[in-house]
Amino acid sequence: AWGVFVALVLFIGFLATWALIPSTALEATWRTEQEQMAAMAGAEANQWVLLESANVRADTAASARTSAASLTNSRFDQWLLDRIYATLLWVAVITYRAQALLMWSLIGIPLILAASVDGFYVREIRKMAFTSQSPIRHKIGIHAFKVVSLAMVAWLCLPIPMPIVVAPAVVCFVAVSLWLWVANLQKRL
Repeated sequence: AWGVFVALVLFIGFLATWALIPSTALEATWRTEQEQMAAMAGAEANQWVLLESANVRADTAASARTSAASLTNSRFDQWLLDRIYATLLWVAVITYRAQALLMWSLIGIPLILAASVDGFYVREIRKMAFTSQSPIRHKIGIHAFKVVSLAMVAWLCLPIPMPIVVAPAVVCFVAVSLWLWVANLQKRL
């Protein structure tokens, strides 16, 4: 029951944000994200992320162009045209962040794999040493993984400028939470 309530509140909040957020705020977010990426990883990384997300932006823009073609000059249609533009900017920010996360994931996948394998071997060593795994640490690892996953989705969808450091931090926290999760699995599954 609480999950449905939370999902409904989030959906209503998303619609209210979509209806009320000014396009200038989304433009500022779009520029800020690109400037941060260029400052942190270099102009080449920024260009790679832009090129990788260009197909999604082009498809969305083509769909928006056909939707906007039938609009007139009434106040509602002008508001709707502004919402279409805001939606395009929001989709551009989401795809840009997703591609940035993918770029950092390519670097971080070896870290995640190493943490998972290390956690597995720590578990095996503990089994042979007759020490017990901690169910509390296991639960902390599971909950940390869930929190990091939800934070990642929130970071992808928030229409405000966010630090680009979140992407590599997500990769590192996923590795730590998986290590904690796997290292403290129960002896018998």
